[in-house]
Amino acid sequence: RLDQLGAEERTAIESAAVEGKVFHESSVVELSQGRDSAAALASLVRKELIRPERPVFAGERAFRFRHLMIRDAAYDAIPKERRAVLHERHAGWLEQRTGERSGEFDEIVGYHLEQAVRYRTELGQLDDRSRDLGRHAAERLGAAGRRAFVRSDAPAGVNLVSRAVALLSPQDPLRVELVPNV
Repeated sequence: RLDQLGAEERTAIESAAVEGKVFHESSVVELSQGRDSAAALASLVRKELIRPERPVFAGERAFRFRHLMIRDAAYDAIPKERRAVLHERHAGWLEQRTGERSGEFDEIVGYHLEQAVRYRTELGQLDDRSRDLGRHAAERLGAAGRRAFVRSDAPAGVNLVSRAVALLSPQDPLRVELVPNV
């Protein structure tokens, strides 16, 4: 069914797939870079690929994939280079959208930045931009990891801090700073 979608619908559903099973219209607009996302999303609802959902953020319109397999198929169709760009853009959208509450979303922002770095690395893009994204991802994942330790969730803390450290060069002093004092 996804192969039969028009270009606008395909762009919208791929952009939505980057956010996850539940996604927000303004994220799709941001990731689609001004394409007619509202019309494309309405068409995807009519085609029963997505359905309206309660938004995470007030004042937003949100949707949910009717089935996780639809989301996975849409995501898998995105070339790696575009995935890297979309994950980075979504992290930026999320940071902007959450404002003062952005700390509550450290793990999610960190995940999207981590994915951007992963795809850039797989494509051989080991440049300053990748290192900057990796450091930003490490800061966000590390902050989420420290909060996990504070709430006595050691497995989550270890996972998040380990992922953060893996994104940094061996000589980066942030690696030491990420290790919590527990």
